[in-house]
Amino acid sequence: MIPVFMRRALELALNAPAPASPNPTVGAVIVGSSGEVVGEGVTEPPPGRHGEIVALEAAGEGALGATMYVTLEPCNHHGRTPPCTKAIIEAGIAEVHYAVADPDPNVDGGGHEALEAAGIRVMAGEGEEEARRINEAFFKHRQTGMPFVIAKFAASLDG
Repeated sequence: MIPVFMRRALELALNAPAPASPNPTVGAVIVGSSGEVVGEGVTEPPPGRHGEIVALEAAGEGALGATMYVTLEPCNHHGRTPPCTKAIIEAGIAEVHYAVADPDPNVDGGGHEALEAAGIRVMAGEGEEEARRINEAFFKHRQTGMPFVIAKFAASLDG
């Protein structure tokens, strides 16, 4: 069973207003200590913010002691943007639930480890299948180095 707030994060990613490619589309929901949603976000097109950052900015001080539900393991490396793990730690998030580990070799479990090292409780695997399906092209490319393509070919008998 997928928790209701993870389901909402998956819904945000699935219904993102614009593609985030080459980044994965990530949905994030922040739930305050009394159970109310204090922030939501989805990855913006490059060079925009990651979903976690959009949600943290929406939550403001409500992120302190809160729980974050996110569709992909938060990044822990500098790319076009700073690491999401750093922002999560600085915001005072107490617990992070993510649906699926990031297949990017730059992450390689580092997001999970960084959050735990900072004393944040981390849970993984809630909604994993759905999260993989939402970012199928991203996973294919990161795991094989090949693009995700669908091709259709048609020909007549006379050439």
